[in-house]
Amino acid sequence: MAKSLIFIGGKGPERLPDLDIKAYKEIICADSGYDMARSFDIMPDLVIGDMDSTRLREEIVNKGFIPCPHDKDDSDFVLALKAANGCYDLVGGGEGRLDHLISIFSAFHNFGPPRMWLTHEDVIFSSSHFSASLEPGYPLSFFPADLSSRALVTTHGLEWDLSAHEISLSFISLSNRCKNKNMEITSSVPLFIRFPMDFFSSGAKIITC
Repeated sequence: MAKSLIFIGGKGPERLPDLDIKAYKEIICADSGYDMARSFDIMPDLVIGDMDSTRLREEIVNKGFIPCPHDKDDSDFVLALKAANGCYDLVGGGEGRLDHLISIFSAFHNFGPPRMWLTHEDVIFSSSHFSASLEPGYPLSFFPADLSSRALVTTHGLEWDLSAHEISLSFISLSNRCKNKNMEITSSVPLFIRFPMDFFSSGAKIITC
């Protein structure tokens, strides 16, 4: 499935995992997401937004990307999602302003969640059927990718396994742990499954996502 890669403002990872950048159909930066992409020596296909938070506004304009008006109905992230128009991975958006974080989840509700989301502290996958090979004791949390939904979740291989248990804003699985080498989560709706940022360097392997 062809995916876009979107960079947005807010804290992102100090380094990217071994992503196949050429496999993405396009790379889109929303405002200061451009700064993050360039820090990884990645040149986007599109830069979008009002450019009020980037430190590289002059460089962006010189490359032919025109800022949109500051007063607008959509956030820069929503503009990027509209441009992507389909499946995407997301980098950035972590540990920032609370209203910005809420607006990100509002965008997930309206446009769908990313398949993978990388912030400064987190590696987050969106899936209704996820399985992986992990070291016992490795931590994870999960909750509905659309916070307005309720999920019936069954797990295998966790310290606190669930059987058709309802997960919602009223009850999320926080700081669970892998009990066995292999773990599996199935859900009636897509979940966000959160791991620490060292997921890719810990030897973890995704089986199904």
